[in-house]
Amino acid sequence: MSTPLTALLILLLGAGLASAQRGLERDRSIVSQVRIDLRDLGYPPLDVIPPDESAIRALTTAPNGALYGATSGKRSHLFVLYPAHGYVQPLGHLKDVTTVHRALVVAASGDVYIGGSIGVDNNGEGYAGYAGGHLLKYTPGRDEGKPIRVDQPCAVTDLGIPVPGEGIYALAINRFFGYIYGLSYPNGQFFHYDIKSAKFAVHGTVAERRIPGEKFENEKLIGRAIVLDSQGHAYTSGENGSLCRFNAQQMRLERLPITVPTVRGREPYNRVDAWAEHGGLLYGGSSDGYLFRLDPQKLRVENLGKPLNQYRIRGLVFGRNGKLYGVGGDDDEMARLFSYDPASGVYEMLGMIDVNRRPYYSWHAYLIDAVALGADGTVYLGQCERGSRLYLYHPE
Repeated sequence: MSTPLTALLILLLGAGLASAQRGLERDRSIVSQVRIDLRDLGYPPLDVIPPDESAIRALTTAPNGALYGATSGKRSHLFVLYPAHGYVQPLGHLKDVTTVHRALVVAASGDVYIGGSIGVDNNGEGYAGYAGGHLLKYTPGRDEGKPIRVDQPCAVTDLGIPVPGEGIYALAINRFFGYIYGLSYPNGQFFHYDIKSAKFAVHGTVAERRIPGEKFENEKLIGRAIVLDSQGHAYTSGENGSLCRFNAQQMRLERLPITVPTVRGREPYNRVDAWAEHGGLLYGGSSDGYLFRLDPQKLRVENLGKPLNQYRIRGLVFGRNGKLYGVGGDDDEMARLFSYDPASGVYEMLGMIDVNRRPYYSWHAYLIDAVALGADGTVYLGQCERGSRLYLYHPE
């Protein structure tokens, strides 16, 4: 005979089990569960990058196949995933850095370069009296054998401040020549760093005037990413949606007579959010949600349309199967994954970023802000929320 307390416990347990289940119709709107998984940022419950410090806004793959990531929040942390081991290992927090935004690259030597700032896309708040974001270098050394120490500072070398008073907004690297290219925030200065000579040089700005808006708005239209073509020239976007090129031979910043595709009249608000290079062509995703293709030889832009009924294409990578994979969605939207086949021009909507491994774990990512391709073809997706995970998508 069951007591009233026992009956209540059975009732509550049954309610919990029911709420943990979901209908099969949901499977049509999410990424196939045989193709996706996730990793915690460390070893929970203690040796893990904590909430409010775990938003992933930068991912990159090293020549040896290791995946590096940097977080943003109250503190920024550096982490690594070695595919042979399969787990995320935090490497420590970055002193005096709260934001790493698209500013993470790895040199041919394996050294990791990190661009720090105190915040981006925040109307320039906090930059009055700011000394400037530092370029940091992390040199790996048998990371697999090190114990996880989330609260310890990451051992980095401070290479200095590229642009005084400015944070570092985006980085790209030419591994062959050892040049790092960057953009600053909030004023969009384009700079480069010569690894061999350990010297910075600033080459001008991609945006002079702020975006049209209210008097209290101070944002400038700065590209959120940089890409290199086959000749080593660097591309981004700037004021009024103009595409900009840094001529690596002439060491000169140029504003090109072509713009990021957008609805007519929205040029002052539209920028490049993500880039990917394939077969000598550059594929870009815009803040208005358009995918486009740039021929750097002919300086011709082809608008490939909107893969999603959403703003912002936040990340692009080419898979080993020749398809372009991207993720889109604004801050108040739900992230969705898509693919584009350049050979056929066909898009495929792959769904929302959801992993259901109940009763062991389950997680849904509303905001993804970093994408990288692993050496084995895995597409890594960095969640950018208060408590974030790293997602692994395995294309067919």
